[in-house]
Amino acid sequence: MSFSLESFQLGDIITGKIIKLEPTGVLVDFYTDQLAYVPLLELSLNEIQSPEEALQLNEIREFLVVGNYDGEHDIFFSHCSPETLKDSDRLYETTLYLASEKCGHPINREDLIVHTKILAVHGGGLSVRICWFLCSQDHPPTVSFSIRKLEMRKAWERLRQLQAEDVTVYGKILKKTWSGALVKIEGLHGGIHTYVNKHKEQLVVGEELPLKIIKVREEYNQLLLIHRSASIKLRQLQVGQVVSGTIRAIKNYGVFVDIGDLYALLPTSKMFHPSVDNPNQFFKINDHLKAAIVKLDPENGQVVLEMGVSHSTQH
Repeated sequence: MSFSLESFQLGDIITGKIIKLEPTGVLVDFYTDQLAYVPLLELSLNEIQSPEEALQLNEIREFLVVGNYDGEHDIFFSHCSPETLKDSDRLYETTLYLASEKCGHPINREDLIVHTKILAVHGGGLSVRICWFLCSQDHPPTVSFSIRKLEMRKAWERLRQLQAEDVTVYGKILKKTWSGALVKIEGLHGGIHTYVNKHKEQLVVGEELPLKIIKVREEYNQLLLIHRSASIKLRQLQVGQVVSGTIRAIKNYGVFVDIGDLYALLPTSKMFHPSVDNPNQFFKINDHLKAAIVKLDPENGQVVLEMGVSHSTQH
């Protein structure tokens, strides 16, 4: 059961009383003229099989008011700022086109309610999330209510605080992925990239790891972590420092070098002059290599190397 947008403000936190528990959700009294139905999925950030796992009858709980949008799109707008995009014809023309494409017929501007969120500001423009309601007498915009999204919002706030305070967090490996491994921190999924934190063959599902948070981007649902030992190693390095390591992986774009607790990338463009097209012609797995650090990117846990005339490999 949904409620009209006019009755509530999107993003508000409101209090409701649990009136009835059903197998697939609950009825909540928000002190309006009708009860609201909140489905099982929206009752907890954790995976639950019944409402009783998260709530009790007559319990008073907080809910987040969320929009039942008719459409949501991430768009890049070039050559504009947040100020010039807000309420601009360009914003509405883009949204009208997207809404008309989805609905299969032309949409008028007065039939749309548009909400935007700035995802990132670039030198050449803006990355923007556009959410729109289709508003008419036959299709009034509606909202619904969620404990899960409220808990998710609070979890992202805690993660930002943990990152700011440089706290070590502990997460169990849920599964391995193509890029590394997936863990859960504060109820949210986060990724460990293996080329920062060694090969995924060395990671064990169910193993609990001490981790540092290096990137928290709620708008992209992105949480990036690094093993604590790799984080410590990263902070000890400096641009221009010469490091020694062992080649552990060879790709067409470069080689990954184990420099102790983390991997560094030696790109093909930084190997020799002229640049190398096929690193396999010059390197083998387990070769020892000495090179200089030319780039440190703590936000992504990345170390980039460059070979000089005095640097060499040994089999």
